[in-house]
Amino acid sequence: MLQLQINRALVALTVLIASVSVAGAQQTVRYATDGYGMGALAIIAAEKGYLKEEGIDPVIQTYSYGIDTVDAVLAGNADFGVVIGFPLLTRFTAGKIMSPAISAEPLPGWHKLYTKADLEIPSGLKGKDIGVATGTAQEFVTREHLKQNGLSADADVNMVGFTSLFEIVGAMKAGRLDAAWIWGEGVKTIDSDSNWKFVADDSIVSQSVTAPVVVLKDYYKDNKDLVVKTLRAYQKASQFMQNDLNGAAKLLADSVGGDEAQIKNIISQQRYGLTFGTSSMSSLKSKYEFLLAAGKIEPYDFLAQFDASALVEAVPDVEVDAMLK
Repeated sequence: MLQLQINRALVALTVLIASVSVAGAQQTVRYATDGYGMGALAIIAAEKGYLKEEGIDPVIQTYSYGIDTVDAVLAGNADFGVVIGFPLLTRFTAGKIMSPAISAEPLPGWHKLYTKADLEIPSGLKGKDIGVATGTAQEFVTREHLKQNGLSADADVNMVGFTSLFEIVGAMKAGRLDAAWIWGEGVKTIDSDSNWKFVADDSIVSQSVTAPVVVLKDYYKDNKDLVVKTLRAYQKASQFMQNDLNGAAKLLADSVGGDEAQIKNIISQQRYGLTFGTSSMSSLKSKYEFLLAAGKIEPYDFLAQFDASALVEAVPDVEVDAMLK
C-alpha cells in the first residue's frame, strides 16, 4: 500500500515537473493587431491555442489601424504587426522591417465613396476638397479613382489630409469636405445624412489589396524559429475560419467585445490564408511603382523586403511567386 502511494506520488511529481518544464519553454511573443479585421488571425491563433501548441505565450495588443501595428514594431513595442500593403511600402524606406508572409487578400468594397448630394461624378470633383487618410490604402484608392477619371490628385483637386476615419467623418459632417472615401463604422454615420450620397465602393477602382505580416529584419534574423511557428499557427487559424465562419465570428466577438454579425460580415470578406502568390506580389509591386512615380518614396530594393523561406517551412505547399524564389 505504501509502495502504491509512493508510486502515485512519483507519477504526480513527474507530471508536475513536465508541466512546469513545458510552461517554462513557452516564449512570449507580442502581436499587434488592428482588432478583428486584418488582425483576426493573431486573435484566433491565440484564443484557439494554436500559438501555445507552438510553444508561444502570445500577448495580443490592439491598435486602431494596421499602420499603427507597423509603427509599434518599428518602436520595439511589438514583435509582429499586420497592415494593408500600401502604407507599408512607405515604411520599408527605413530599411528596418520586412514581411515573411501575406496573411490575407481582402475583397474589394471596403472603401466607399461619398460626395455632397449635389455633386456630379467625376466632373464635379474638379477644384473640390477631398478627404484622405494620409499614407493609407484609402489614399491610394482616392488617387487611383481620380487618375482613372482623368483628374490629377495634385493639380485638379485639393487633397485634405487626416490621421483617422472619424476626423474625416467629422469634417464631412461640418461641411469642410466635398467628397471622401470612407469605411467601417463611418459608413453608417454618413449614409444616414441626407447631405451626402453614396457613389460607389472601391470595386470600381482597378486595384487589389493585400495584408502583409511585418517584423523587424533583426527579429527575423535572430528569431526565425518563432516566425515559422507563428506562421504555422496563423495558417491553422485561417483554416479554422474557413471551416467555421460562425464559430470564428463568435470567438472574435467574445474576445474584442464587438457585434458578432458585423464581425462575421467583415471577416467573410478578408480571404485569410498565408501566401506570397503572384496576385498579391503583383499588387504590392504595382503600388510600389505608383508611389515611386508619384515621388512619394525614394527607390529601394523592392524584393529585398520579403523573405519566403520561413513561410515555405511553415506551410510547405504555399504559393510563392517566382520573383521570390
